[in-house]
Amino acid sequence: MPTNPLQPVHEQAEASFLPYGPDFHIVESYGEVEAEYVALRKGAALMDAPHRGVVVLTGKDRLAFLHNLVTNSTKDLVAGQGVYAFLLNTKGRITMDLNILHSEDATLLEMDSRLTETVCKQFERYVFSEDVKFLDASEQLARLTVLGRQAGQLLDKVTEGGVGALDAMLRHGRRSIARTTVTIFRNDLCGVPGYELIVPRDQLVQLWQVLHEAGEGLSLRAIGWSAFNTARIEAGTPLFGIDLTDAYLPMETGHWYARAVAVSKGCYLGQEVVARMHAHHSVARLFVGLRVEGERLPIAGTDIFDGTNQVGIVMSSCMAPLLHYTPIAMGYVKKGYAQAGRVVSMLAEGARAQATVVDLPFAKEG
Repeated sequence: MPTNPLQPVHEQAEASFLPYGPDFHIVESYGEVEAEYVALRKGAALMDAPHRGVVVLTGKDRLAFLHNLVTNSTKDLVAGQGVYAFLLNTKGRITMDLNILHSEDATLLEMDSRLTETVCKQFERYVFSEDVKFLDASEQLARLTVLGRQAGQLLDKVTEGGVGALDAMLRHGRRSIARTTVTIFRNDLCGVPGYELIVPRDQLVQLWQVLHEAGEGLSLRAIGWSAFNTARIEAGTPLFGIDLTDAYLPMETGHWYARAVAVSKGCYLGQEVVARMHAHHSVARLFVGLRVEGERLPIAGTDIFDGTNQVGIVMSSCMAPLLHYTPIAMGYVKKGYAQAGRVVSMLAEGARAQATVVDLPFAKEG
């Protein structure tokens, strides 16, 4: 994993850090999590995203090649469009998720940075005569996230051409910021406008500073994982490596299934399993929201019960500011317990607590 150029900047700002896998750390907060959350909800927030990486595909057959491997349709993408998809194994289980961004000269796979090398090696095994090449761009490219109600306004101040045309999920384009070309794509993961910036790694510090200076009149704050994680749970957004793993099948992801899978699509890796489950509506468990009674928070990995029977597991949880700091969680429960209104129980901070299954997202801003 390349050294993060922004690490000294974060340390100077007295950030606290969290491990992200065995190789590196991400910012947890800059000491004021509540203020960071408010900036995300009401103003503009800037987040360093070293946990996200980019693979670059080139060659005239790249879209057809992807179409034969991933769960969503890529063959008819035009420049500026993108789709979200899963990559499955032969048993139909989720091995990674991808934001696929197509441009005229290349197609970008924006994904978990821990898997960029893996996906390049895996894709190489499936190349026969196709004109397609793969580049793990971890050494060349880095990632920033700008989100919040004023995120578009902030980016309009610093980009030539603004971001008004990026009005749909994964709509993307190249823009110039401080004479540096960046790729910006729309990705609303937290219930507010979100823009992801793919930037040259050697310009990362300069762009961080430019965005900070432009945000002085817009309530801009740098934020860490804690504020982002709370907001994305409120928005019902599962993340790969936390909520989505190779223990689960696409149809088990509940509301996320339709976003990631084109059900009318033909053959791709793991498609037989997906098609069989879809045709028979056969799913053993589903990803759901859980609104917990009381003030205690269940943690990830906590079993979910109906009486004495274990019926599921918690994957993510937080105290939700949008719901008056109610404890909420997301997790998988057996299909028979996945209906909204069903009451289950779990341990929360050492005590038994009841929880009600709810539809996702938990809350929408008014």
